[in-house]
Amino acid sequence: MSYLKKKYIIKYLFEFIVIVVGISVSFWLNEISIDNQNENERIKVLNSLKMEVNEIRSYCDERLNRWSSDRQILRMFLDADGMRFNVDSLLKLTTSKNSIEFNLIYFRVFDPPMNRYYSVINAGTLKFVRSDKIKEILSRLHNTYFSYVKTTVEYEKLLKEDFVSFLATNHPDIIIAGADNKVSTEKYCNLLYKSINNDKKLKSNLIVLNDYLGTKLTFIRLYINIIDELEYELNQVLK
Repeated sequence: MSYLKKKYIIKYLFEFIVIVVGISVSFWLNEISIDNQNENERIKVLNSLKMEVNEIRSYCDERLNRWSSDRQILRMFLDADGMRFNVDSLLKLTTSKNSIEFNLIYFRVFDPPMNRYYSVINAGTLKFVRSDKIKEILSRLHNTYFSYVKTTVEYEKLLKEDFVSFLATNHPDIIIAGADNKVSTEKYCNLLYKSINNDKKLKSNLIVLNDYLGTKLTFIRLYINIIDELEYELNQVLK
């Protein structure tokens, strides 16, 4: 082989190696860039979920306190679970007739903030979360246990819709007293307590309502436990 041919072969081989190395380096740098982007997205999603967990926890704490107070008031009127009717004790829980009436005929919604979670789902960015444990907890929180609480609220809503009609038809004096500013909260409480104890249908309706409130409290406590579990896992992966 002539010197000139060897020279050309070496030259082309060198150029080929340079091209291959260049492509490899470019591919490697691109992979690093993609990995960095994915990591940034992962951290972004995790931080977003953590922020929402804190928001949901605050919301649930407020709901839990409110629902617990609602049930405590109801149990006093029913003399249930060791509670005894006492106007002074009731007035420590609420001084408002409207609050007591609300407890009887209206329901409190359960709509925790979940916009961030739905945004992550709709955008498809949940794929950046590598932890299967976090994904599983998110599913339990936003699907399974959320539906448990929501269902008890819906049952309570249906019960109270029927109860409003019953109360207006059979105990209009309670409705009228609730709307009359001249009737004190103390007098209203005594009237309601007397009506409950003189009407088995009224009392039975309220006993059923008390059971629903108890179930609702049980499920929201379970829901809060899942929130705590999720918060722990998020903190672990964000360390």
